[in-house]
Amino acid sequence: MNALPQLQRLADHIGTAVTLAPDAMALEVKAALHDATAESGWLPPERRRAGHEHYARHLVYADPGDRFSILAIVWDRGQMSPIHAHHCWCAVGVYQGMLTETYYKEGAAGEPPVEKGSARHAAGASTFDSGAGIHRIANYSGVLAVSLHVYGVAKDRISTGVNRIYA
Repeated sequence: MNALPQLQRLADHIGTAVTLAPDAMALEVKAALHDATAESGWLPPERRRAGHEHYARHLVYADPGDRFSILAIVWDRGQMSPIHAHHCWCAVGVYQGMLTETYYKEGAAGEPPVEKGSARHAAGASTFDSGAGIHRIANYSGVLAVSLHVYGVAKDRISTGVNRIYA
């Protein structure tokens, strides 16, 4: 996979960050995403292509040491993730547009998660979750949105090692 200079800088920054203690790592990964999303236009058009029925996920970088993977996720108007948590750490940077993240807490035994708040994230914003949080990401705006997601898993575990979906 031929990385663009901006993508390579992001991957290098995250590669250094993952060697740090957990709190320092979280701060550095967020900073790396903030820097990468401060400038738009560098992500190739084929990595900004939306899916008609569901958000589209594009692998843009796979760490050679299998420590993390970077995806571009493209959200058309009205598209959203299921309510989910992560089996690994995850960081999100908004590259283009505006996304709404809704936060949840565990429901009572056998009950679905309970909404506890939300935040809107514009281009340049970044967040980090150690794997303990439950959330949903949605594009409620009237335009296409693109986010960069960094998951603490190798590329071959993106399908099975990332999300814990709630009904």
